[in-house]
Amino acid sequence: MKMQRGMSIIEILVVFCIIGIVMAFVGPSAGVWIQNTQLRNAAESVLSGVQQARLEAIKRNKPVMFRLTDAATTAWDICLYDPVTDTCSAAANATIADKSASEGSQNARLATETTIPPSPTTALSAGAGMPATVTFDSFGRQATTASSNFTRVDVRNTVMPAADERRLVILVAAGGQIRMCDPKLSLATNPQGCV
Repeated sequence: MKMQRGMSIIEILVVFCIIGIVMAFVGPSAGVWIQNTQLRNAAESVLSGVQQARLEAIKRNKPVMFRLTDAATTAWDICLYDPVTDTCSAAANATIADKSASEGSQNARLATETTIPPSPTTALSAGAGMPATVTFDSFGRQATTASSNFTRVDVRNTVMPAADERRLVILVAAGGQIRMCDPKLSLATNPQGCV
């Protein structure tokens, strides 16, 4: 009968050294990956909120507003639109959905543009144009009765160095088409590209 033998202390130390060396190489890029994943989640949250507002306007056959409520966070809400006050209706149950600041990525910051946007390759300053709204009519188009519909949202991480930051852009056309794109990619070669 052969006796089993455990690992020696030297073998355990060698394994820990190898793990430490691998972690030294992987650690910094893992941090960038985590930050970019949080940024992507924040962008997808805003995108789904805008899409939900458009669908609610069509479903309810009433104008519905999507509001980015805070310049320092990614908080938003969806509400029934009051054209007289050019804001959310004061009626009971006017709020359809919302996402609080505590639910979003703590490092993501938004910026908006209300005119026909310049090239998405040029970044907007974090917080520019905030708070902001876009209102959809019962046909799912941007409501012409709303005074300042945004056409572009930049989702940025201002904590990261510019070289590591992965900025995402959400474009909202007057006809109601909504899409998210990556300005670092070319649309000619990648469907996720902006231009």
